[in-house]
Amino acid sequence: MSTEKAPEMPKAALIYGNIVYWVTIVSCIICMVGPVIAVAFPEKNVMNPYKLFDAIFQGKSAETIWQEVGGGFPGGHFYFKYLTYGDGITQLGLAFGCSVALWALLASAVEYSKDRVYLYVGLSIWVCMLVALSMLGIVSSH
Repeated sequence: MSTEKAPEMPKAALIYGNIVYWVTIVSCIICMVGPVIAVAFPEKNVMNPYKLFDAIFQGKSAETIWQEVGGGFPGGHFYFKYLTYGDGITQLGLAFGCSVALWALLASAVEYSKDRVYLYVGLSIWVCMLVALSMLGIVSSH
């Protein structure tokens, strides 16, 4: 039998994987806390969860639900204004989880710059900019 050694993973890849892992775990925990607050304190929500679920089970459209229960859609980043609300906390967790590539690529770019792999630094920063611009709504797939 040969004792062939497995190839060593680049440090930037390990950093990327660890950040993706832990940010995903943290965002999931944040997303679990939000609904608990939403149900425990229904008045501390953008939309009352009991009225929301009733409208969903009646089969109403998203636009109708936002209008009837929430008084209209407050925008994609409404959670900034409602960070102490249950649904605001849940939306924050979702946004944080969706931005995971940004944080992981920034750390990877730093590590690639230490290793002087400037092509990967540039590509990492390019994708970071695309993610950030998409999060801000400047770049979209439409």
